[in-house]
Amino acid sequence: MKDPAKYLISPFVVCVSIAGLLAGGAWVWAGTALVLALLVIDIALPRDFSRRDPRYPALYDTVIIFTVLLGFVQIAVLAWQVGRAGWTTGTIVGASLNAGLIGFVPITAAIHELFHRRSPWQRVFGRWSQMLILDPLRERTHVVTHHLHVATPNDPDTARRGDNLYAFLPRSLAHQMLDAWKLDRMVCAKRGVGMISQHGMVFRAVLAVSAFLIAAAVIGGGWVAPLCVAGACLIPRVSLEIFNYVGHYGLVTEHPGRFAPRHTWNHLSPLVRVLSFEITNHAGHHVDSYKPFYLLEPDRTGPQQPHFLVCVLLAFVPPAWFAVIRPRLQDWDERFATDKERALAHAENVRAGWIDKPATATIVAAR
Repeated sequence: MKDPAKYLISPFVVCVSIAGLLAGGAWVWAGTALVLALLVIDIALPRDFSRRDPRYPALYDTVIIFTVLLGFVQIAVLAWQVGRAGWTTGTIVGASLNAGLIGFVPITAAIHELFHRRSPWQRVFGRWSQMLILDPLRERTHVVTHHLHVATPNDPDTARRGDNLYAFLPRSLAHQMLDAWKLDRMVCAKRGVGMISQHGMVFRAVLAVSAFLIAAAVIGGGWVAPLCVAGACLIPRVSLEIFNYVGHYGLVTEHPGRFAPRHTWNHLSPLVRVLSFEITNHAGHHVDSYKPFYLLEPDRTGPQQPHFLVCVLLAFVPPAWFAVIRPRLQDWDERFATDKERALAHAENVRAGWIDKPATATIVAAR
């Protein structure tokens, strides 16, 4: 029972955030303060390569569902308090930021777990829960594009060598929206239906987002509430791409569509694993994206990065990020890459301007 109990930290964090929103004032930061405290403690802890006890699937699933439901409660409380509690502008901004950060960890991680499930009702619930990141289309582009094209230039979630976070984010988000449009157009064309209809995925998404924000306006009694809710929901949406930026940075593959554990970075510290519902157990998730989080096996020998919080903060300062990631990419090229991947990596280093020109031996190896 101790393994399922570990994951109760996540709904507890959301409950603390909700309580802080209800209390108002400086307490609106309570959830964020708790998460940051846990992550700072986690930096000092050794890596965790343990497997979870698989005997309690119903308990694990209950924690996941409860965490997501609390995410909806948090947004409803935010809308109510922003519209009716008479808060100052500073408190409103703080509450929205807090709800957004808690919306990323742990709520978005729980949503991600659900839309990868084989259970039809869990996948449907996961899809509708994407309203909490204000993007009902994210599951489609994630499953169809990202998992198929990871570690290739065709994957909008894979940052190439030399990319900084500020260039990556708008390009990734725009590419995902374009992929969703193309996918919707293709599906509607095959079915012989119009995109602007009940069958259109993009059309339904627009209606769903509109209804969600209207509901926030009704709860909050004005236009400020939906504005704050939109901001709070967009924070985890963007944060998800920051995770992708860090978690896939600079890696290449010689076999697009055929994932191997070396094709992603891992962050296997104990509290991050719990708060993220094992999404930082990254290689295991990509090996079998349908496998529930509690069955994932940590990759002991695969590519590792520094602590997740450290990487995310460094990503905002490109020179600092490059100083940390370039030596690890060099190590990946030498220890993990195949000959052809080493050649691809060398070409990426040239493209990024990290080295001046291709090496003859590398070009030969690529042929």
